[in-house]
Amino acid sequence: MENIIDTYRNRINAMGYEPRRQEDIPAVMAAYCEAIANCKIEGLELVSDDHSFCLLLVETQIPVDVAIGLAQDYNRDVLSRQKLAA
Repeated sequence: MENIIDTYRNRINAMGYEPRRQEDIPAVMAAYCEAIANCKIEGLELVSDDHSFCLLLVETQIPVDVAIGLAQDYNRDVLSRQKLAA
């Protein structure tokens, strides 16, 4: 089975979207860091793939509205793969 990050990298590369401006990236990275901190407060542990997925969204400069949909799909895929592995 293909690595989930590779799956999403290929999916993003196949999409046509207007990338974010370079000057927006620090604010986006700060928002992801805050989200990670909130997960820890909620008692949720992120795994390496979760961090890699978030960084993929930042490095590809994907717009927020597209990133939200991809994040929802990613979470469903992770849960699905966990159920298959169980």
